[in-house]
Amino acid sequence: MLSNTGKAEAEKVSSEEEHSDFYDVLLVLLDPEARKVINKEYPNRSYALWNAEILEVKRLTGGYSQYDFTVKVKYDTYTGPFNPPEGPITITFHVTTDGVSVAKIQK
Repeated sequence: MLSNTGKAEAEKVSSEEEHSDFYDVLLVLLDPEARKVINKEYPNRSYALWNAEILEVKRLTGGYSQYDFTVKVKYDTYTGPFNPPEGPITITFHVTTDGVSVAKIQK
């Protein structure tokens, strides 16, 4: 999924990579921060990880052994188990070896 070319470039996740083990583990690791943001903005809304979409993974500092990334994920939110979607929330995370933080929220 990520390039070691030393360039800070965004890479799209291809459809065959969608919901691979690596894709899903990234969603799980980002989930606690996503849940905080979504519950704060919309206390009555929920989302499902199986329906989340990783839009972009970008290495911010080039080169091998540089662990500074942004990850943009779109979460389709809903209220109640049988209601239609209420709209997506896109969250950009900043991921480093120190942890995960939220860099941007788009409604």
